[in-house]
Amino acid sequence: MIAVALGVAAPAASAVEAHREAKTASQTAEPLRPTADDVRDLVSRMLADGADKNQIREFEQYAKQLEDPTAQERILGSGTVIRKLIVAGLRHGGVWAGKSVGKVSKKADDFLARNGAKIADAIEDVEGWSETALALAMVHAGVPADIAADLAKAIMLIAV
Repeated sequence: MIAVALGVAAPAASAVEAHREAKTASQTAEPLRPTADDVRDLVSRMLADGADKNQIREFEQYAKQLEDPTAQERILGSGTVIRKLIVAGLRHGGVWAGKSVGKVSKKADDFLARNGAKIADAIEDVEGWSETALALAMVHAGVPADIAADLAKAIMLIAV
Protein backbone atom coordinates (compact mmCIF):
# COMPACT_ATOMS: atom_id res chain seq x y z
CA MET A 1 0.00 0.00 0.00
CA ILE A 2 2.82 2.42 0.88
CA ALA A 3 4.59 1.65 -2.39
CA VAL A 4 1.44 2.51 -4.31
CA ALA A 5 1.07 5.77 -2.39
CA LEU A 6 4.70 6.70 -3.00
CA GLY A 7 4.39 5.71 -6.63
CA VAL A 8 1.56 8.20 -7.04
CA ALA A 9 3.05 10.91 -4.80
CA ALA A 10 6.44 11.11 -6.52
CA PRO A 11 5.09 12.07 -9.97
CA ALA A 12 2.68 14.53 -8.34
CA ALA A 13 5.53 16.16 -6.41
CA SER A 14 7.60 16.35 -9.59
CA ALA A 15 4.72 17.99 -11.41
CA VAL A 16 4.29 20.56 -8.64
CA GLU A 17 8.02 21.33 -8.68
CA ALA A 18 8.03 21.65 -12.49
CA HIS A 19 5.06 24.02 -12.30
CA ARG A 20 6.86 26.13 -9.68
CA GLU A 21 10.03 26.29 -11.81
CA ALA A 22 8.03 27.26 -14.91
CA LYS A 23 6.34 30.04 -12.95
CA THR A 24 9.72 31.37 -11.77
CA ALA A 25 11.09 31.19 -15.32
CA SER A 26 8.14 33.12 -16.71
CA GLN A 27 8.53 35.77 -14.01
CA THR A 28 12.16 36.25 -15.00
CA ALA A 29 11.63 35.95 -18.76
CA GLU A 30 11.78 39.73 -19.16
CA PRO A 31 15.42 40.74 -19.51
CA LEU A 32 16.93 41.78 -16.20
CA ARG A 33 19.92 43.56 -17.68
CA PRO A 34 19.66 47.32 -17.29
CA THR A 35 18.40 49.47 -20.13
CA ALA A 36 19.87 52.88 -20.92
CA ASP A 37 16.92 54.44 -19.04
CA ASP A 38 17.60 52.22 -16.01
CA VAL A 39 21.25 53.30 -15.99
CA ARG A 40 20.29 56.97 -16.29
CA ASP A 41 17.82 56.61 -13.40
CA LEU A 42 20.64 55.16 -11.30
CA VAL A 43 23.01 57.94 -12.39
CA SER A 44 20.51 60.60 -11.30
CA ARG A 45 20.26 58.95 -7.87
CA MET A 46 24.04 58.72 -7.63
CA LEU A 47 24.38 62.41 -8.49
CA ALA A 48 21.84 63.29 -5.78
CA ASP A 49 23.77 61.16 -3.27
CA GLY A 50 27.14 62.72 -4.22
CA ALA A 51 28.61 59.44 -5.50
CA ASP A 52 31.97 58.98 -7.21
CA LYS A 53 32.12 61.17 -10.35
CA ASN A 54 34.34 58.71 -12.23
CA GLN A 55 31.87 55.89 -11.73
CA ILE A 56 29.01 58.16 -12.80
CA ARG A 57 30.92 59.00 -16.00
CA GLU A 58 31.55 55.30 -16.65
CA PHE A 59 27.83 54.54 -16.25
CA GLU A 60 26.85 57.44 -18.54
CA GLN A 61 29.17 56.06 -21.24
CA TYR A 62 27.66 52.60 -20.77
CA ALA A 63 24.14 54.04 -21.19
CA LYS A 64 25.23 55.61 -24.49
CA GLN A 65 26.65 52.27 -25.64
CA LEU A 66 23.36 50.56 -24.80
CA GLU A 67 21.51 52.97 -27.07
CA ASP A 68 23.90 52.53 -30.00
CA PRO A 69 22.20 50.27 -32.58
CA THR A 70 25.57 49.35 -34.09
CA ALA A 71 26.97 48.15 -30.75
CA GLN A 72 27.74 44.48 -30.46
CA GLU A 73 25.27 42.27 -28.62
CA ARG A 74 27.69 42.10 -25.69
CA ILE A 75 29.61 45.28 -25.11
CA LEU A 76 33.29 44.62 -24.35
CA GLY A 77 33.89 44.74 -20.60
CA SER A 78 30.18 44.81 -19.82
CA GLY A 79 30.54 42.10 -17.15
CA THR A 80 32.62 44.39 -14.96
CA VAL A 81 30.29 47.33 -15.58
CA ILE A 82 27.26 45.17 -14.75
CA ARG A 83 28.84 44.18 -11.42
CA LYS A 84 29.49 47.83 -10.62
CA LEU A 85 25.94 48.74 -11.68
CA ILE A 86 24.51 46.02 -9.42
CA VAL A 87 26.45 47.26 -6.39
CA ALA A 88 25.58 50.90 -7.14
CA GLY A 89 21.94 49.96 -7.74
CA LEU A 90 21.78 48.22 -4.37
CA ARG A 91 23.47 51.15 -2.64
CA HIS A 92 21.53 54.01 -4.28
CA GLY A 93 18.24 52.29 -5.11
CA GLY A 94 16.24 52.96 -8.22
CA VAL A 95 13.72 51.40 -10.52
CA TRP A 96 16.00 48.71 -11.91
CA ALA A 97 17.17 47.25 -8.57
CA GLY A 98 13.61 46.87 -7.31
CA LYS A 99 12.34 45.54 -10.64
CA SER A 100 15.03 42.88 -10.74
CA VAL A 101 14.83 41.64 -7.15
CA GLY A 102 11.04 41.89 -7.08
CA LYS A 103 10.87 39.25 -9.83
CA VAL A 104 12.51 36.71 -7.53
CA SER A 105 11.09 37.53 -4.08
CA LYS A 106 8.77 40.15 -2.62
CA LYS A 107 10.25 39.53 0.85
CA ALA A 108 13.79 40.10 -0.45
CA ASP A 109 12.62 43.21 -2.31
CA ASP A 110 11.17 44.65 0.92
CA PHE A 111 14.40 43.86 2.79
CA LEU A 112 16.46 45.45 0.01
CA ALA A 113 14.45 48.68 0.21
CA ARG A 114 15.51 49.07 3.85
CA ASN A 115 19.04 47.62 3.69
CA GLY A 116 20.44 48.25 0.20
CA ALA A 117 23.67 49.89 1.36
CA LYS A 118 24.36 47.06 3.82
CA ILE A 119 23.91 44.49 1.04
CA ALA A 120 26.07 46.50 -1.39
CA ASP A 121 28.84 46.71 1.22
CA ALA A 122 28.61 42.95 1.82
CA ILE A 123 29.01 41.93 -1.84
CA GLU A 124 31.20 44.72 -3.20
CA ASP A 125 34.50 42.96 -2.52
CA VAL A 126 33.42 39.38 -3.28
CA GLU A 127 35.89 38.13 -5.89
CA GLY A 128 34.23 35.22 -7.67
CA TRP A 129 30.54 35.97 -7.96
CA SER A 130 28.30 32.94 -7.57
CA GLU A 131 24.99 32.48 -5.77
CA THR A 132 26.78 30.70 -2.93
CA ALA A 133 29.57 33.27 -2.53
CA LEU A 134 27.16 36.21 -2.58
CA ALA A 135 24.70 34.56 -0.19
CA LEU A 136 27.50 33.70 2.25
CA ALA A 137 28.82 37.26 2.17
CA MET A 138 25.34 38.63 2.87
CA VAL A 139 24.67 36.15 5.70
CA HIS A 140 28.04 37.08 7.20
CA ALA A 141 26.89 40.73 7.12
CA GLY A 142 23.69 39.85 8.99
CA VAL A 143 21.18 39.28 6.19
CA PRO A 144 18.75 36.42 6.99
CA ALA A 145 19.70 33.25 5.08
CA ASP A 146 16.45 32.94 3.09
CA ILE A 147 16.62 36.57 1.96
CA ALA A 148 20.34 36.28 1.17
CA ALA A 149 19.64 33.25 -1.04
CA ASP A 150 16.87 35.08 -2.93
CA LEU A 151 18.99 38.22 -3.36
CA ALA A 152 21.96 36.16 -4.58
CA LYS A 153 19.72 34.42 -7.11
CA ALA A 154 18.39 37.78 -8.39
CA ILE A 155 21.89 39.23 -8.60
CA MET A 156 23.20 36.26 -10.57
CA LEU A 157 20.25 36.44 -12.99
CA ILE A 158 21.46 39.95 -13.82
CA ALA A 159 25.20 39.32 -13.69
CA VAL A 160 25.35 36.43 -16.15
